[in-house]
Amino acid sequence: MVIFMHYRYFVVSLIYIISLGIHAKLQQPQAELYPKTSAEVTVLSHGKRLPAIYYGAQGEGPHPTIILLHGYPGNEKNLDIAQGMRDAGWNVVFFHYRGAWGAEGNFSFAGSEQDVTAVTQFLQQPDNAKKFKINIKKISYIGHSMGGHMAVAGMFDNPDVTCGVVYDGANIGVTFKSDDSKTQDLWATYADSLFMLRGWSGAVSSRELTEKSEQLNLISRAHEIADRPILFIPADSDVIPIAEINALVDAMRNVKGNRVSYTLIKDDHSFNNNRLKLLEVTKEFLNDNCR
Repeated sequence: MVIFMHYRYFVVSLIYIISLGIHAKLQQPQAELYPKTSAEVTVLSHGKRLPAIYYGAQGEGPHPTIILLHGYPGNEKNLDIAQGMRDAGWNVVFFHYRGAWGAEGNFSFAGSEQDVTAVTQFLQQPDNAKKFKINIKKISYIGHSMGGHMAVAGMFDNPDVTCGVVYDGANIGVTFKSDDSKTQDLWATYADSLFMLRGWSGAVSSRELTEKSEQLNLISRAHEIADRPILFIPADSDVIPIAEINALVDAMRNVKGNRVSYTLIKDDHSFNNNRLKLLEVTKEFLNDNCR
């Protein structure tokens, strides 16, 4: 009887200790249980490896997720936006297009559009969505300059993507394809200087723009935005003519049921003097419309 009583006391005590441990774990803050993380990721696009970095939000998840799209060639990466949006509870994935900054393959505008879809589909795969705590129904794009074009084209190509934000975005089939010879020479000379883009040159750029200018003109596909929320943030700089941005915005606003938003932040092309405002406008839009 004494042995039984001691055994019962031991079992009850053990259960009590375990329950205290479980309770303590449940009381732990999310920051301790599910801290913010980051990871290097490799994504395949048409057989070529793209380097990417994943910024994981705090919390158990799954989380809404942003694919962050850099411009041409990608000197401005907007990683302050990545960190700020992660602090707001969003995962962020940043990557380089084929041929850019060490990514395998050769660079091209049309190929970069394909890379956006490849990264999107990679994140939508069940195993990857689970691993990276991604809510596949809440994926959005943020793109700057050429990346703005990629964000819009990406939404057209991927109907499951929820939202887009465009920072002083190009419409490649218009912005880089000019009838003015001086502008053509300017862009061709610039392309020749971009050593970080493999297989790229002024001649290659001019040829792609000649052969694919209609495909690379987003206005012809404006109806594909449907009723998905998209925010345009022009800078009215000397890099991307604001008239070209407004033409795309107007075409989208002619779509029945559109949810096109527009906020001008007057600055240079990289918003150097308004980084916090850029983050706050982005955060407000995505939190209100896309999560």
